Amino acid sequence: MRDRGITQPALKASIALAAALAGAAALAWGFVDDAPPAAHTLGAMALALGILAALNYFYAQSLMRRVRRGEDLIARWRVSPCTLTRFEQAERARKRGKNNWRGWRKHRPQGLDVIFAREAVVVGDTYFTLRKGGMSRITHVHIERGAVDHIQFAMTLTIAGAGSQPHTARYRGHLRIPVADNAGVEAARVVAYFASP
Repeated sequence: MRDRGITQPALKASIALAAALAGAAALAWGFVDDAPPAAHTLGAMALALGILAALNYFYAQSLMRRVRRGEDLIARWRVSPCTLTRFEQAERARKRGKNNWRGWRKHRPQGLDVIFAREAVVVGDTYFTLRKGGMSRITHVHIERGAVDHIQFAMTLTIAGAGSQPHTARYRGHLRIPVADNAGVEAARVVAYFASP
């Protein structure tokens, strides 16, 4: 299990709202007709979960907009299509430590916008929270040199289980963000910020 970030929050909010509407329709059908009791239960669950998911995605979309506007900006750059192709080749050749960000697989003829803010990064159309505490947190950050220089965040995702025997599981992953050819100073600023205590 990895923190894959939130991709296309507006689309996902629309899907969640559609699920909430379907739940509301099932709930209403349960009150009008002699519907099975499951219609009430499933309708109420779909309505509640759809609304909660939509609110979550709308919140993520507002955070993404703030980062794109430049609030709490640390650095931003655009990775050229040529550099992104080299990064993709290096990621495909990697045998261990797969990248949490999977957006490098998409074809991007205009390149890739990368924007780092105080507690987040927006990479193309994906939002990642970058915090030193919480469920998904940074444990280490550095610039890794290679075919394409990139910033690598060692991440830990902690999930607490519930039930009669509570337990905690920790999943380790890596978030690698390509650095534009002319953005060495900006990348060093990002690493210095997130490496500081």
